[in-house]
Amino acid sequence: MATPTVEPTARKRRRKTRTKNVSSLPPLVASEFKASQIDLTPGKENVRCPACTCWTPITGVLGKPMLVPHHTTPYHDPTPNRRRCSNTNRRIILNTATDAWREQLAERTEVSASVASRRATKVLPKPRKGPAPTPVHRLATQEPQSAPALPRLVSMLERARRDIDRHHIACFLCRAGGRCETGRALEIRAAETQASCTIAREQLHRQERQQGGRSAAPTRRSQWAAVLPAVRDADTRRTSVPVSPGRVEAPAQAGTANVPTEPENLEAHDRRQAALGKRYARLADQPA
Repeated sequence: MATPTVEPTARKRRRKTRTKNVSSLPPLVASEFKASQIDLTPGKENVRCPACTCWTPITGVLGKPMLVPHHTTPYHDPTPNRRRCSNTNRRIILNTATDAWREQLAERTEVSASVASRRATKVLPKPRKGPAPTPVHRLATQEPQSAPALPRLVSMLERARRDIDRHHIACFLCRAGGRCETGRALEIRAAETQASCTIAREQLHRQERQQGGRSAAPTRRSQWAAVLPAVRDADTRRTSVPVSPGRVEAPAQAGTANVPTEPENLEAHDRRQAALGKRYARLADQPA
């Protein structure tokens, strides 16, 4: 019968480590750690062990600082058979001042906060506060039933200009050539009102042109209906007139008049062309 093997168990660590055992590994250097990997708060010195990545207290700060004996797993790990870390009792050189470490930690925290603020967060729906304001290009089309849009906008424009004049008289900065916040807001409101007036005028002109075109179309139709019998009678009489035998007409084309393709008297046409050629020759021989 085989004898059962007894699993080794770790002894309970003392509250304050006192030992003369020193690791043979080269000492660690505090300046090589990041500000977030070491804690130099007086009385609470800790460091993140490079071997097991566990936060480990530093003992002997006033004399020969070293890492306390610790395991490869955190102290709250319920693993029954834990192993001792290779950095147990390893020396560490504290060559970083506490104030310098705090400055580095504060700077790193500020940078991390700025980076986190640039990351995309969850999009939350904005609550609806009511109907959206009417755009500027639609102010001219929305009008109260008591008054038309254009006169109302003209009165608003005059009121805005009077407000700007009164503000320039009262404000020293605007009177000197500058612009304050109130003056800039008044000018923006006046410019928007001016744009609304322009759009309202354009819409009014467009409506007038459309209404004029609708009223003119029936008039033109009635005029064409009145002269249509006379036009038909003229076309009938023109087609009944016989064509002279000496004139050969070109085929009728839409939108063009019938014209002869050959002259009536070929001899006279040749004499006229010869006379024109002699005249052009004499003009070419004359000095400029």
